[in-house]
Amino acid sequence: MHKSPHELRQMLEAARSVSHSPAEDAQGVKALREVVGFCPAFVPGRLALSRAMLLNKSEVTDPQAYFTEIEHTLRDAVEASGDDVSSLIELAHFTDVVRDAPQDAEPLFAEAAQRALTLLEAAWAGQIGVLGQQDKLDAALKIAEMAGKVLPQSSRIREAVEFARQCSSR
Repeated sequence: MHKSPHELRQMLEAARSVSHSPAEDAQGVKALREVVGFCPAFVPGRLALSRAMLLNKSEVTDPQAYFTEIEHTLRDAVEASGDDVSSLIELAHFTDVVRDAPQDAEPLFAEAAQRALTLLEAAWAGQIGVLGQQDKLDAALKIAEMAGKVLPQSSRIREAVEFARQCSSR
């Protein structure tokens, strides 16, 4: 039986609460491994596991194998998330700092930045639109001004502003 998203979040929070001291860190990693075991595609569990493993290196006997496991956990998070921004950033930091490979981290950061801009554009356009629907044109135009500084060529933002103006003129 599969766990629901709510149950997985509860398991994740319980696993995170296990570790309050260095002696408990290994137990926290074990609990997070169990969360990932229940649902390998649960990206927040994979990200939490990789972070916990990076912080709990005290009993590692084979550092190369340990870091390889962390890298696989992060790559699986990127894959399972469909190249989600936060997963890409986590993998990029790992690649830069742990693997000392900034040339490999650079395209990961670039992809994360591009995806983040796309999300930000969608969020701003949506916010501008709903503000217009509520006759809050001044607030919509403030958001549009900020968005225009970051994304000056965005047709999506321009269309959202047009929509907001049309809504407020009704």
